[in-house]
Parts: sequence; structure tokens; C-alpha cells
Amino acid sequence: MPSLNQEGMAQPEKQVVGAFPLANGKWKVYFQDFANLPVAWPGMARWRLRRGTTTDGLTFGNLETVIPETTGPWTRHLAMAYNPDLGEYLMLKLKTDPRGASPNDSDGFAYHAWFSSDGRRWTKFAGTRRDGGLFYEGDAMTVFWSPVLKRFVLVSKSLQPWDKRIRDHGRTKRRVLVLRTSPDGREWTPGGDLTNIFGLNPRRPSDSHPAGWYTVPDAQDPPDLEFYSGNAFWYHDRAYMMVLNYAASRMFPGAHGEELDNEWWTSDDGLHWQRPARGVNALAPFRMAHKRYEMAPIVLNGQLIWIHQGRHFGLPEDRISGVSARVNGEFSTRIFTMPDGDLLLNAAVPSLDRPWLRRTPQPYVMVEVLNAQGEVIPGFERTNCVIWDKSDGQARDIQVDRADLRLLWNGVSARKLTGQTIRLRFYFAGSTIYAITSDSRPRSMISRMRSESDSKSRGKALSVSVKDHFLVSGPMGYSCQPIALVQPSS
Repeated sequence: MPSLNQEGMAQPEKQVVGAFPLANGKWKVYFQDFANLPVAWPGMARWRLRRGTTTDGLTFGNLETVIPETTGPWTRHLAMAYNPDLGEYLMLKLKTDPRGASPNDSDGFAYHAWFSSDGRRWTKFAGTRRDGGLFYEGDAMTVFWSPVLKRFVLVSKSLQPWDKRIRDHGRTKRRVLVLRTSPDGREWTPGGDLTNIFGLNPRRPSDSHPAGWYTVPDAQDPPDLEFYSGNAFWYHDRAYMMVLNYAASRMFPGAHGEELDNEWWTSDDGLHWQRPARGVNALAPFRMAHKRYEMAPIVLNGQLIWIHQGRHFGLPEDRISGVSARVNGEFSTRIFTMPDGDLLLNAAVPSLDRPWLRRTPQPYVMVEVLNAQGEVIPGFERTNCVIWDKSDGQARDIQVDRADLRLLWNGVSARKLTGQTIRLRFYFAGSTIYAITSDSRPRSMISRMRSESDSKSRGKALSVSVKDHFLVSGPMGYSCQPIALVQPSS
């Protein structure tokens, strides 16, 4: 047996597995203590679930154990979500089917569920599969609640029969994603199993799902690309997912290859996904390529914070994605009812990945307000709301980088139009627009402005009717530079 610490765990790995906001500005954070034990097939491990609270993502108080130490053929995979309709937490964990003397006889990875109404007292759910599992599937997962579907959405790695050009240890199976949904976490759709996942039993056929269940690479992807896992979560008015890409390598014949990078996906409902950021590595701001995050971010102090292997990684709040234009571009938001508050622009002028534009006349943003018929409302013309440095030569130096830039038209707020049906139209270049919010009480996100013509140009909280020259700008990490605010010109 390995050495034990004073709390009875065998050299545990501490893993943040879930985080949920509290009303007082704190976050409730769950940790898994996990340790593999030196046992041959089916492999054994000890784990327990603890929770605490934090106000900064760095220090945690009120620590307590909520699921005591458990030993068995468990894997380290654990995912959590909250159902606000039922006021109930869901926890999923994977367990290796231990039957037989080797993986040849195993049904693979069983998904097991626990439920709690308060996050402290947990009850194991008795599923219909062997040893109380829900179903069998691949060994990577995340789960979240979709307020649009009113259902949990579970993203799992799966295996699809495929004539792979380059064979790794998966041989004739490629890694893809399978999405299931459930109103309560107990009954899932689709509900089938992926058994004999190791594919090593010659006496049994290798199972697979119907083709329609799979989320697979498309014609725009390299022929050898596979989806290793998807870390999905709900944020404001949509779901985001970091998909870990993978490909077998000729350098490792018959063996596991290296993961490639992470790609941002987005979804209106959590079930149907778009890929607006192909070629943009989601982890580039962290100077990382292929780590797999398995938790939703903690939102604290203007940052989205992921905690992975004891390290913290973050992005500015509301800046996962944005709409950029290298040259002159324009787009309109969707129609919305003007709230009782000022409009706040979340933008970087110039784009954070183009800082050399600060001393050029290129970067600017202009905004006009249109009525429901698409006509400019008098007084709210674009020439009355301009972010630009009109200085000449070396005197020019614009750098607007903030999430709450108050939009005024010659000093007049759009609050004047409270209750009216309007839309905004942006004209800009060399800049990135991330979101439009309002400082009304309660503060509102001017909700998703869905793309009307080009899903590749989708931006956070903005729907765009755009030209091909719009680019998706990857997140730029921690940006806390001083702001030189240029007042709107008359």
C-alpha cells in the first residue's frame, strides 16, 4: 500500500471539480481528493469530495468533506452541475466495469450519479446498469445546465468505427463527441451504451452508436482530426465549449499520439454547436496548447478563472469572444427594448493583438441607434458617437480597453429612449467589440445578437450582419493596462 497522509488519503491529487456562485459574492467550490492505488486490473483508487468557499479564487475557507473516502475501480473523472428548476445538484463520476481478469471482459466506463438539494448531503442514485450505473460511455465528460433547453447537457468522449489512415492504439476507432440531455439527471436521451470500449474482446463485437448520435469532424477539418474531449459550460446567454483536438502520429505507430490544441465552440442552446474560431487556440492566452480543463470558470473580480493542477488561468470577464475588423466594417445588433440605463460598450480600440495601431488613424468605433424600421433616430447618428483620436502624427495615441465605456451621443445617453424598440449599428476598424451591457438595475446584458449572415463572425452578446473581412479575435488574457479614454467628438 502507498503511504497515507493524516487524513487517510493515499498521496491525493486535489482537483477543483465544480464552482457555484453564492448571493454574497462568494463562490462555493468543490474539490476531489483522488489517489490511484497500486492494484492491477481493474485498477483501484480512493477519492472523496470536499467543498469550501472563496472570494478570490486563491484562498478557500469553511472546508468540509461532503462525500467521505470511497475506494473502488473509480477513475478521476468527475463533473458537477446545478438544476435551478429543481434546486438540485448533480454529480457524475466514472467507474471502470471490473468484470473479468482483464479489459477484454470489461464493459468499459460506467457513469454514476449523485444528487443533493443543499450541496452537503449527497445521495447515490441507483441506476439500471451493473453496480448502479446510468450507462456506459467514453472516459471524458463535462455537464452543465442549459436554461434554454431546461435540461442538463452532458458532453462525453465516444468512439466511432472509422477507417483511420494512421492507426494509434484505438486502431479502427476515432474519438468523437456524444451529447446527451436530461431534465433531472436520472433519465438521459439518448440512453444507449458504448460497451466493450477497450475493443479487445475477440468474442464480442465492438459496440458503436448510431451515426446520428455523434458530433464529428467535418469537411473543413484535416482528415486525421479527432475530438478528444469537450469542456462545456453556460455563460450569460449561450454555451461555450473548449474542444481538445487530437490526431494519431506516424511517429508513434500503434500508440497514443499527442493532443493538438483547444478550439472554442459556441451554442445557442447547448445542444447545437457552431465553430466560429477554427484555427484559434483557446489556450493561447495562457501560453498553453493542449491541457484539458474540466470545470466551468469562476467569475471573480472581473476575471474568468480556471483552476487546473494547482495553477490559475484567467480571461477578462465577458471577453471569451469578440468581433474584429482589420479594415472598415459594420454590423447591426438584433432588435431589443432599450432598458432604463446607459449603454456600456465592452471594447478594445485598437484590438489587443494589434497594439501598433495606437499611433495610427486606423482604429475607431462609431455607433448609431436605429428604430425598429431600421431608420436612424435623430440625434443618435454615428457622427455623434465616435471613439477615435483625431490628433496628428506622433501626438496620436489611442488605447481604449474597458468593459464599461458609456456610450453618449454628443453627451446624450440612449437612456432617453427607454422602452423603445431599437438596435445599434457599429462602424469600426482595427478594433474588437466584445459586448453591450446596460447599467440598469438589475444590470442587464443586451442579449445575444445572433449572426444573421455569417456564423464565423459571432461575438459575445452581439449578432452581426457582416462581410467576410470580419475575423474572430482570440481572447487576449489578462489585460489591465491604463486607459486613455477619447471623448466622443461632436
